[in-house]
Amino acid sequence: MPSKTTKNSTAAKPKGKGVTSLDDSSDEMEIPPQKINTNGKDATPDVTDEAVDNRSLEEILSSIPPPPPPAMTNEPGAPRLMITHIVNQNFKSYADEQVLGPFHKEGDDYEVIPNSKFYVSRTAYKDNSSVYNINGKKATFKDVGALLRSHGIDLDHNRFLILQLNRVKMVEKEKDALEGEKNCAIEFLTMENEIFKKRNHVCQYYIHDLQRRVTDMEAQKQTILDDTKDINEKSSNLAEQLKVKNKTLKDVEKKLGKITKFIEERKEKFTQLDLQDVEVREKLKHSKSKVKKLQKQLQKDKEKEEELKNVPANSEKTISEATAKKEEQEKQKAVEEEKLKKVMESLKLETQGLQQEKEVKEKELMELSKAVNATRSTMDVAQSEIDIYLSRHNTALTQLNNAKEALQTTTETLKERKTAIKELETKIPKYEEELQKDEQQLIKIVKADGEIREVVRGLRQKVEEAKSSLSSNRSRGKVLDALMQQKKSGKIPGILGRLGDLGAIDEKYDVAISSSCGSLDNILVDTIDTAQECVNFLKKQNVGVATFIGLDKMKVWENKMAKIQTPENIPRLFDMVKVQDEAVLPAFYFALRNTLVADHLEQATRLAFQKDKRWRVVTLQGQIIEQSGTMTGGGGRVMKGRMGSSLAQEVSQEELDTMESKLKKDVVLAQTYQEGKGKLEEKVHTMRQTIREMKNTLEKYIASIKSLSEQEVHLKVQMKELQANVVAAAPDKNKQKQLEKTLETFKKEYESAAGKAGKVEAEVKRLHNLIIDINNHKLKAQQDKLDKINKEIDDCASAITKAQVAIKTAGRNLKKSEDAVTRTEQEIVENDKAVEELTGELKKLEEEATIVMKECKEAEARL
Repeated sequence: MPSKTTKNSTAAKPKGKGVTSLDDSSDEMEIPPQKINTNGKDATPDVTDEAVDNRSLEEILSSIPPPPPPAMTNEPGAPRLMITHIVNQNFKSYADEQVLGPFHKEGDDYEVIPNSKFYVSRTAYKDNSSVYNINGKKATFKDVGALLRSHGIDLDHNRFLILQLNRVKMVEKEKDALEGEKNCAIEFLTMENEIFKKRNHVCQYYIHDLQRRVTDMEAQKQTILDDTKDINEKSSNLAEQLKVKNKTLKDVEKKLGKITKFIEERKEKFTQLDLQDVEVREKLKHSKSKVKKLQKQLQKDKEKEEELKNVPANSEKTISEATAKKEEQEKQKAVEEEKLKKVMESLKLETQGLQQEKEVKEKELMELSKAVNATRSTMDVAQSEIDIYLSRHNTALTQLNNAKEALQTTTETLKERKTAIKELETKIPKYEEELQKDEQQLIKIVKADGEIREVVRGLRQKVEEAKSSLSSNRSRGKVLDALMQQKKSGKIPGILGRLGDLGAIDEKYDVAISSSCGSLDNILVDTIDTAQECVNFLKKQNVGVATFIGLDKMKVWENKMAKIQTPENIPRLFDMVKVQDEAVLPAFYFALRNTLVADHLEQATRLAFQKDKRWRVVTLQGQIIEQSGTMTGGGGRVMKGRMGSSLAQEVSQEELDTMESKLKKDVVLAQTYQEGKGKLEEKVHTMRQTIREMKNTLEKYIASIKSLSEQEVHLKVQMKELQANVVAAAPDKNKQKQLEKTLETFKKEYESAAGKAGKVEAEVKRLHNLIIDINNHKLKAQQDKLDKINKEIDDCASAITKAQVAIKTAGRNLKKSEDAVTRTEQEIVENDKAVEELTGELKKLEEEATIVMKECKEAEARL
């Protein structure tokens, strides 16, 4: 029963997942392993090394226990167990998987019993544990031993010998031949044992030396530990402090992040408000300009309304005047017609001969006209016959020409649109690329515009504050000016400034602090010695007197500056003061102490007189209740302005000029950005519209290509059909020539008759003109008078008609005009309302922007 895989070892020093045996070779510095008997167990401890070395060979051999009973018989055909091969995985020097074998003799005449194969495996781990498997299934060592013992394997003496029945005799013969070699082996083992003994002595020496050195090192280690104990304690304390500081730093960073985020949100909101402000201002500007236009329109509508109201009366007057004038002219017309009649009767006798000659010629002309009409009728009939005969051919020819023109137009259109499609497909990506660049540039310029506007706004505010500060400095007393000059020159550097100028407070508390803090005008210096220097300077220069506060003497108040519990949680005036340098806070506490600030006198009275304690309280109106109970302040004139609402900064005129110069440059730059943004926005808008139109045109042209191509094909087919029709409708040339010859004959007859009639007609015209000339010479003056009268009569009739029409339409037009006036007035009212709403919205935006800026400044101050 061959075994598939075996991993046999007893792991003394497991190395990873794998197997390691006790007989691993070791170097000379290691302690040799214990001696083991041939049965694999430890040698008996009562036998010493000398006793073992002094035993004879017979005694050594007799100490070997007898072999176990044979695992199989020598009978032919009897069953026997064979090991085919061994598989090692990471075992000792075998890396990865190595197969040892085969161990059975191949080619022999043997038969494997079916289902008798099995394999045993062992896996050793670092923790000295082992796992056994039989045919891949987990089993205990006891199960494995039982299985192997059942097949005659000697596990008790570590004899893993399997007798092959067909080799027993050969082994017995070889035994005698190997007797000499066995003796050599025993001699080798004896010498090897001596070597291990000597090596053991050397190892014991090294172990003793190493243990001594370890003891020395332990003593040195203890000395070092004692020396480093203090350092470790300090390091531990520093680590704790670092931990606390890191936690504090994280809290500060967290607060800083919140404040920074809040500032960014405020700035973003301010930018949005600024944009809304611009939009509202534009709407307001448009509404105001619209007011002027509506006022002008209303004035025009009212004037027209007034004019239309007067139309009926004016028209009635016009009708009356025109009617009277018309009647008068008609009377005059009758007189002038009678005169014309007399003149014509007198002329009748003068032109009688010419009239008779004209009548004769007219009779002749009538006869000739009949002949002309007859010949023309004959010619027209002949022309009609030719037209009818040629009409089918001409119609087909006309259709063919029309089809040719349509085909040419379609082909040209198709060609033009294909060319246009190629151009558009090339242009559109270029335009889109250019548009993208312009849009990116617009984004950049909008961002830059917003940033520069923000810079301008901040710089303008700084300039205003600097102007205010400079103006305030100029208005200071000569004592303070002299002292500050000494500070700037470096002669008395310890001067910090006027106490009121070193802090700021909200405008809400301006009156309260100006009324209750008399020390605001005192000069704060770093030490009492500096104060003495200032006093000596003032005496020497005879400038004036001043009161000084020495900051070094104010430290006694530092432990009282912390926030305290107050009645109704009313704030202390001291807590409302903001400073740039917190080192000056003790001076402010010295000046204000625990003075509370109340909204009104009633609250101040309630706060001042508590059961367990009295408080100094000041109202927002400047009324003060002292701890003693006395009350001061009030009245019509209050004190204010002794402390600003923002921290004053010392600014020189040169610094102010520099700031104003930079402000002007930034304003010009902002205007440049604004103009560039406007031009770029207009360009982007135009480009977008152009691209949209080009895309629409491209889509339309692409959609029309198919229909035009189909139309072109259809017209080509139609052309062939029409060409066939023209050929089929071609006239008979002989008949056409006969009809044209007949027409030519009738045409000549007509032209002959028309020529004769023309000569007589010219004579009739000559006589007529002669008669007219005579009559015009005599009748012209009288006819002109009559024509003038007729014209005046027509003018009167026209004026009457217009006036009547004006009367009829005046009411309708008046209604329209009144509606227009009402509509314009309504638009003015709505526009005024819009202006009012926009003004309110603008004011609201400004207030909101002020609040946002104030919050932003407060947040920046907290930074």
